[in-house]
Amino acid sequence: MTTQEDVGEGLLETEQWWVDRYEFLREKGYTLRPRYRPGWKPSYKRLQNPYTFEDGHYLMNDRIIDALRISDSSMVAIKRVRNITGEGGMIATSQEEDICALFSTSEHASHPSNHSIPLLEVLHIPGIEEEHLLVMPWMREPEDPHFRTVGEGLQFIKEMLEGIQYMHQNNVAHRDCSVNNMVMDARRLYPDGYHPKKPSRTYDYKKRARHFSRTLVPPRYYLIDFGFSQRYESSQERPPEYAIRSGGTEPPEYKADIPCDPFASDVFLLGNMIRGDPEFEHSAVHGFESLRPLVKDMIQDDPEKRPHMDEVISRFLNIVQSLSQWKLRSRAVKKDEFFFMKPFRGLDHLFWTCAMIARGRPAIPSNTPAQKF
Repeated sequence: MTTQEDVGEGLLETEQWWVDRYEFLREKGYTLRPRYRPGWKPSYKRLQNPYTFEDGHYLMNDRIIDALRISDSSMVAIKRVRNITGEGGMIATSQEEDICALFSTSEHASHPSNHSIPLLEVLHIPGIEEEHLLVMPWMREPEDPHFRTVGEGLQFIKEMLEGIQYMHQNNVAHRDCSVNNMVMDARRLYPDGYHPKKPSRTYDYKKRARHFSRTLVPPRYYLIDFGFSQRYESSQERPPEYAIRSGGTEPPEYKADIPCDPFASDVFLLGNMIRGDPEFEHSAVHGFESLRPLVKDMIQDDPEKRPHMDEVISRFLNIVQSLSQWKLRSRAVKKDEFFFMKPFRGLDHLFWTCAMIARGRPAIPSNTPAQKF
């Protein structure tokens, strides 16, 4: 667990590992933020709040760090993954690396239904055989900024459903597909960029990061973290697996400690994401009530009674097609929204909606193809 015990000039113990590999990463074409450069000294004083300074933000997850690709200044995520030591001491790549590499091949990378995070490069750490570094595009939390319309929220759900469907079609179970393993490519949404640890600020931390709406500039959503994912042989029957606790969610089969079809566990986690995440919970955000029957079937206690992903997608699309344009363009109003602000926000939303219609923007943002990273 990360602590705030200082090392040297304000670094955490877990951050020093990255500082020690600054030059190695730079040789490979990646540069870290000032905090992780050798000889760094804080720009803030001891009694000042470090979070108000760019270099005051420490790593929340010591196994993942942000960096800039020197060639084009693109933000990337660099993740430490442990390799597998097999019989006789043989070193094999991790499951996460294998799955990520699979969906990054030319066969899959350009497929419109593939929403697995692209693997840009694998770095081999000098002197450390048991770990590799996976380089992937830096992504943003999918609900930040908040969804403005019902249509924007439905597009996110659709892409996550088809992403899991595509994995299943290729005989891969994600097994950990809760909302904390879903992200958004926000490069076009934030044309001036944003800070990886303070997304409301620009990368240089000098001003607020401006952004467009999803309706105007549709983003693309991705699935991440394949550490528990499993690939199966298409010629063999899929073996039952014990479910895992994912993002605080415990599927019924996990609580019962009974192995079941891992694809059915994925369906439950997706249904729970739609039902339980604050951004989509029907009691917290108005507008997604039409999904209740589908979600109810997806989260049934008996895994065998849950629909397969092909049926989930089919039913979801039928529900969306039954919704009116006005419903899709309606504001996703939060239940705890201050009552006196609703009329003003409603009026602002009406003018904004008229502007989007005038510009020919669809009620559900177009499913944009994967952009080159």
